[in-house]
Amino acid sequence: MQFTTVGREIWRGARQAQRLAEANASDPEVQERLRKLRLVKALRESKKSWKEIQDLVGISRATYHRWQKALKEKGLAGLKPRSRRPKHLRTKVHWTPGLLIRIETLRKENPTWGRWSIWLTLRKEGFQMSERTVGRILAYLEKHRRIESVAGYLARTQRGKLKRRVNRPYAKRKPRGYEARAPGDLVQVDTLTLTLGPGSMVKHFSAIDLHSRFVLAEVHSRATAKLSEGFLSLLLARAPFPIRAIQVDGGSEFMAEFEEACCALGIALFVLPPRSPKLNGHVERMQRTFKEEFYTRAFAHPAQRAAGRAGYLPGLLQPPKASHGPGGSCSAGVFG
Repeated sequence: MQFTTVGREIWRGARQAQRLAEANASDPEVQERLRKLRLVKALRESKKSWKEIQDLVGISRATYHRWQKALKEKGLAGLKPRSRRPKHLRTKVHWTPGLLIRIETLRKENPTWGRWSIWLTLRKEGFQMSERTVGRILAYLEKHRRIESVAGYLARTQRGKLKRRVNRPYAKRKPRGYEARAPGDLVQVDTLTLTLGPGSMVKHFSAIDLHSRFVLAEVHSRATAKLSEGFLSLLLARAPFPIRAIQVDGGSEFMAEFEEACCALGIALFVLPPRSPKLNGHVERMQRTFKEEFYTRAFAHPAQRAAGRAGYLPGLLQPPKASHGPGGSCSAGVFG
């Protein structure tokens, strides 16, 4: 029989491997930090500044010394990232089945109630809990699909009551990159509601050409698609150039007869997206000029401005100050 002994070097290597395993040396984060420490040490020996080292390695001077101290005191175990788990955690509160069932019942009977309404009802019934606890229970019930969220309930019950999208047979969005390169390429049209006094309200129709700044305005007592069609006829008659495209918002006065007239005349009709008045900025700014420089004037017969007849009021709308279009050309305004 032959006995063999394990050498001292083998035992030393086994203990070293055990210590490395206990220090979690195979952790990629530990190896990365050790690599950065060696790299910083090499850069410091080559007389690199700390600003250059921080840009190259990605760690600060304080971080280097903190890691170096931990490595010296604890070995590789000191390079292991510390846990960020909070020291004090909120202990889980176990809700009673009676409370869960009662909150679930109240929510199903009143699908739009929030935590405050349910908490107030429970307090009157003798339950002792906080409003936040009711909120956590509601979140638990929604997560496990035992109750429906308020948003989901409203979306489901009001789905048929929502405003349906209007079908525009001819109008479309303005193509991307479309520009007004000549007079008539794009005319912005809009309406403005003005209150002149008690029981006196007018609808101000405005149109402006983006290239020449030609402006036309008309006043009515209402804003309907039929009156908008008449304003379009006036615009075509007064404009000193052919009109090829018109841009309007989604108002009902620019549908029906107005849209049909644009289709029959071969005029492109561009409609703005919802809640985007800034895309009609030129006519919006012109309406502000009318509001500030014309409708603030005192007239001898204010009721005449609210006349219900179809047509414009001659002699009332005066052109504002002349504006200069592209190339320095002065544009002319036509108002009634």
